[in-house]
Amino acid sequence: MSDRRDMPRLNARGLARHEMIIKTATELFLARGFDAVSLDEVIRATGGSKTNVYKQFGGKEGLFAEIVRRLAADFLSPLTTLDLRTASRETGLAILGRTLMQQLMQPRHIAFQRMIMGVSDKFPELMAEWYRVGPQKSQSVIAAFLGDEPDGKRLAIFFHDMIVTDAINHALMGDAPTWSEVEARISAASALLARPSG
Repeated sequence: MSDRRDMPRLNARGLARHEMIIKTATELFLARGFDAVSLDEVIRATGGSKTNVYKQFGGKEGLFAEIVRRLAADFLSPLTTLDLRTASRETGLAILGRTLMQQLMQPRHIAFQRMIMGVSDKFPELMAEWYRVGPQKSQSVIAAFLGDEPDGKRLAIFFHDMIVTDAINHALMGDAPTWSEVEARISAASALLARPSG
């Protein structure tokens, strides 16, 4: 994978083409997966040259890695901007859960999950980075809301997995739960974690 710090400085025109390459490749990768899309196809759709793509991204793998980073950040951006300082524990967890699942249950995110799973054996380093900027990031937001309480990180992972794993697995199989079913799971998980310990 290329280091984005090594990317050459671009003028306005070059930056516009850079973004067009990312946008076009994103849609192609989401629709067909990494292996089914060639770099030549991306270049034909956007113009430019393969040399410039290699300079900017380090090739197809680097372009794919940049897309994964961007999509993961985009999906989680509503979660990371919530202000829950005055919310009760149960209410705050419910808001976090609904905000997260509204993003993750989108067809575009399900396509993203399929795209990621399709390369899991090929790019272990990229999978580790996806986990860091995706699931681990959302878990850290939940943990931050729970504060300094004992086992906050563990409880955040527990809450995250209770609301996410089963719903996403079913969506990946083409049997997505209804939103009312998702909300029921969020409510139950929020109530469970809001109970006093002991």
